[in-house]
Amino acid sequence: MYESFGAVVDGSRVQFRLFFPDNAVDPSQYVRGGLPHIREIRVRGDFQRALGGIDWDFSTAPVMRCEPHPSGWLWRAEIAGLPEGYYQYKYFVTFENETTRWCSDPCTRYGGADEHENAAFVIGGNFTPVRPLVRPLPLKDLVLYELMIDDFTAQYRGALAPVDAVARKLDYLEQIGVNAVAFMPWTASPGGGFSWGYDPVQFFAVEYRYVHDPATPADKLFKLKSLINALHDRNIHVIMDGVFNHVRAGLDPNHGFPYFWLYLNPADSPYIGPFERGGFFEEFDYRNGCVGEFIRDVSLYWLDSFGVDGIRFDYTLGFFRRGSPELGIAKLVAELKEALAQRGRLNVPLILEHLTDDRYQAIDDTNRISADACWFDPFLFESQRCARGGAVDGRLLRVLNASLDFAPGKGPVTYIENHDHSTIVAEAGGRSRWFKTQAPAITLLTSPGTPMIHNGQEFGEDYWLPHEGPDRVEPKPLRWAERASGSGDFAGERLSDLYRRLIGIRRDHPALRSPNFFPYPFNHPDGYGAFPEKGVVVYHRWDERERFIIAVNYSDWDQWLDIPFPANGAWENLLNHETVTVTGWRLENYRVPSNWGAIFFQSV
Repeated sequence: MYESFGAVVDGSRVQFRLFFPDNAVDPSQYVRGGLPHIREIRVRGDFQRALGGIDWDFSTAPVMRCEPHPSGWLWRAEIAGLPEGYYQYKYFVTFENETTRWCSDPCTRYGGADEHENAAFVIGGNFTPVRPLVRPLPLKDLVLYELMIDDFTAQYRGALAPVDAVARKLDYLEQIGVNAVAFMPWTASPGGGFSWGYDPVQFFAVEYRYVHDPATPADKLFKLKSLINALHDRNIHVIMDGVFNHVRAGLDPNHGFPYFWLYLNPADSPYIGPFERGGFFEEFDYRNGCVGEFIRDVSLYWLDSFGVDGIRFDYTLGFFRRGSPELGIAKLVAELKEALAQRGRLNVPLILEHLTDDRYQAIDDTNRISADACWFDPFLFESQRCARGGAVDGRLLRVLNASLDFAPGKGPVTYIENHDHSTIVAEAGGRSRWFKTQAPAITLLTSPGTPMIHNGQEFGEDYWLPHEGPDRVEPKPLRWAERASGSGDFAGERLSDLYRRLIGIRRDHPALRSPNFFPYPFNHPDGYGAFPEKGVVVYHRWDERERFIIAVNYSDWDQWLDIPFPANGAWENLLNHETVTVTGWRLENYRVPSNWGAIFFQSV
């Protein structure tokens, strides 16, 4: 429904459509909220001069008419005869008490060019349909690359629109070996300045700064679709970040979610209100049917119109109510899965960021919600603890056995670094101790789950992130010139080479993508397990065709190990291409270098 609202363009004709729910018309729309109490709405914008008026003028602005809708009321206005271009607009609302307010459009497809969060539409410009992936892979076969459009492109983009600059690095992403990009939010945020995107205001719109090029002002959505096509042409999956728990309402109508300010009394908005675990800006009130419909339609818009290959749902604790599958994230996932099945779309993962106080409660909730995966923070916490010099113990065995307790076909997204924490190099003590991150990288790419690399992690970016406060959301540009391969940066080149090798090993060997892991929960007498006295972990991975023995040394000293094996014969260490011969189901006194490992492979 909501995908049909906003400024709908047909040739040179534009119809503005603004919907309001009414529970007297459709009781399913809300249980808390009210009507906006609007007397008149005019559409004011920089298109008015092209129609013979004055831009942003009140007297020549089209007046919207209100008409019944099956779920409430629809305000409409229409214009025609505009030349090609990019046009901004805003609704000028007169309420029943004669107060007035400028408000944006909650369903706009385009963000505005200035800090006032105008809405916009485009006449003409280039168009391209999104080409779907030829071979969409299951989530377990992906290696994700978490990409922040601003930081990723800051050092080299120059005058390019940031999404165009991302396209310039696709050869690089392909060379690393990743086959999925997990974009941090690209939907419009307030104020036009730097943001991580977790304070959304326009859910159908791409952030203006990411797609703006003065030379091609009408090609904004074309740019994002072209980037997605370029990724799909390389069979690289596109995962978008959906921030659907909360909005940035702002302090005034120029800087906030329109469905808040379009109500005479914003407290009457049925879209905004407390639901579950809030704390981040203003929450969506998922008790109300209009909210569920709005977010479902937003999700399907990106899945259908932009062909995204999956969604990561931010902070799902904020819209999960245990025991209420008819509300919040549980209902949303169910509806999206049904819609995807009807479209014949397979392998479209729906991923939760479900950061429970109990680190492993998220697994049970993921199973209950029937999502495909959840972010698995314990892997990060234990990996960074070990990189700082913490003892290797049984806690590590649990996080490496990351698929434990997930229902069949579901699993974790694992990582040793993400946007929400300091880089693992910073946690290890800085660039001079880059080598402490090698062991965690080896375990990340050889353990169950879907591994994710944070942008810049592969060449050792060193950024410290405070746990709270205003300094968290600050630019952290990737230092391409200093870190790129061939730059003379020894640490960056060594880490880049390691990540390429590990990703390639995982890609070539299905057993490393299986959920099979041994031992857990205790060390095994044969020598599998986590050994604090040596700082070493030894584990077994397998499927019906392959088997692996992996030994990882987190300590600062070489360790000589008696490594157990499930079969005798020749085994290849894929990290150094050395072949060893195992007899008596054991490889005795084998040296594993400090902060390094061995990945022994044998075909069955």
